[in-house]
Amino acid sequence: MCRVYKWLRVLLELLPLQVFALSWRLEGATAPGGWQLPYGLAALTAVVCIGILVWRRVLLDRLLLGVNAAIILGALGLYCGTPGLPKLLADIRGAGVFAVVLLTAGVTYLARPAALLDFERGTWEPWDRYMLLAVFIAFWLAFATREEPLVGAMLLGALFVVRTMLQQAARRW
Repeated sequence: MCRVYKWLRVLLELLPLQVFALSWRLEGATAPGGWQLPYGLAALTAVVCIGILVWRRVLLDRLLLGVNAAIILGALGLYCGTPGLPKLLADIRGAGVFAVVLLTAGVTYLARPAALLDFERGTWEPWDRYMLLAVFIAFWLAFATREEPLVGAMLLGALFVVRTMLQQAARRW
């Protein structure tokens, strides 16, 4: 496995979300077709960043992989004219991101349990199951408060705090 500085990896994985937020702010979602530029730029950035990290054989952060996958799916829905997908994403709002994060977390948990807690090696049970439960609770709360986008952003931040706490607990045991 190739070594990449952790800060550089996190920067690359967060870049699509930042591109989305910045282009949404500059373009304005209220303009006709206002979502196409943010989703398009962010999806392109996500594909490039994920491609670079996979090429360098870096263990991807599963939470940010879910966020980036949600951006890519949203862009595909908007640009490919997928019937129902843009309406579904508009209806469930921020919970859509958490649905994709939950799906990504569940699939990667089955593939490699230690990946949710961002450990390079080993299995860290039951801590990883607790992380999966935290992602499920965040999805449920995001769905219940889907009208409030600030709550969704705070829930995403809370998932990172929970993961850090579980990592520390796993290392102590």
